[in-house]
Amino acid sequence: MKPLKENLLRKDATITKIQFDKEWFYKLKDIVWYLNEDLSAIESIYLPITIDGKSELTQCVTFEDILRARKEK
Repeated sequence: MKPLKENLLRKDATITKIQFDKEWFYKLKDIVWYLNEDLSAIESIYLPITIDGKSELTQCVTFEDILRARKEK
C-alpha cells in the first residue's frame, strides 16, 4: 500500500481537488490512479468541478473517506 499524506495530495497537480464547506474533496478517479488501488466501495459525493473551463459533476471523496476505505480492505 502506498503511503498517503493529505498535504501531499493538496500539492499534487495531477489530482483534481476542490474545497467545499471548509473541507477538501478529491476527484475519485485521480485518487484511484494515484494509489493504483481499487476503491470501488468508497463513500463519495458528486460536486461541480470546473475542468478546462467546463463545470462537470464529479465523483469526489474526502481524505477521511480514502483512509476508511483503505482500512476496510
